[in-house]
Amino acid sequence: MNRMNEATSRIAGRVLAATLSFLTLLGVVAPQALGQTQAREEGFAVFVSQRNGASQLYLLDLNSRQVSQLTDNGRGHYDPMAASNGNAMVFTSQRGAGSEIFRAELGSSWRSRRPTLVGLSRLTLNVTDEVSPSVTADGGTIVFDSGNGIEMINSLGANRQVIIPKADQFIDLSPAISPDGQTVAFISNRAGSYDVWVYARATAEMRQLTRGAEAIGGLSWSGDSKKLAFTTTATSTRLSGIGLVDVEGGTFRVVSEQNDSNPSLSASADRLLFVSSRDGDEEIYLLNLNSGRVERLTYSAGLDDSPIFLATPVARPSRSIP
Repeated sequence: MNRMNEATSRIAGRVLAATLSFLTLLGVVAPQALGQTQAREEGFAVFVSQRNGASQLYLLDLNSRQVSQLTDNGRGHYDPMAASNGNAMVFTSQRGAGSEIFRAELGSSWRSRRPTLVGLSRLTLNVTDEVSPSVTADGGTIVFDSGNGIEMINSLGANRQVIIPKADQFIDLSPAISPDGQTVAFISNRAGSYDVWVYARATAEMRQLTRGAEAIGGLSWSGDSKKLAFTTTATSTRLSGIGLVDVEGGTFRVVSEQNDSNPSLSASADRLLFVSSRDGDEEIYLLNLNSGRVERLTYSAGLDDSPIFLATPVARPSRSIP
């Protein structure tokens, strides 16, 4: 009787799994509703380059190494960040004498040699500069640095609020919101030297995460919100390098130290994009954290900077913004 019950349970389980899979394909049941996550390969990178003059955004295919220009409007574009669960991107753009935060999505032509950003929207409008945007995995919440301190805003540019006010006695910079939206990491000298700090949104509590990290920027989260990469000068070479810190315990280690900066940690925390002048010019490199292998990805006479991982975009029709 037990064997019969087990066999019946297995058959029922297979039927249920097949039914749910079929419904998922039809769009009736979303994978997230089944307790699954849509793991999307991070096969692309977005970075800033001056190879053709002004700082513009470029798309890099990490497999073919094809580079395509995303923006070309004569204004400077900086600080790209992407939502890991969608096509949304945020970045800083020069507007007149100031810098503002913009949001856009990678259009359906991303596989071509002429990819475009669509759905462009300006999120901030102020007399002071707004820089260093960071976005949650779902693209719904954005934090950035401004003359008021570290601020938060939603994807529509509404509900703007200062979460860490600017203070005269210390400096807070490079905010990065965790993919799950629960924590904002930033760099501060509020304890004397520059270290990584974290702010809990639920309680507004701040705590010092590292000690002696000599952090100078470039904060980047892993997909599970448990690790952070950052630029550090606490290296044996005394050149800038990349540090990795465990958010739970605050222990950090240096993984590169050859004039390296501005890291982007992959969602699975097994790869690292970064900028380095180890070969003379500032170029984009890829570090495999498991093997230690380093690959140079760009070869350009102009500055290449601020690389970020980009998951394979979800193709859907979109109207391009001229």
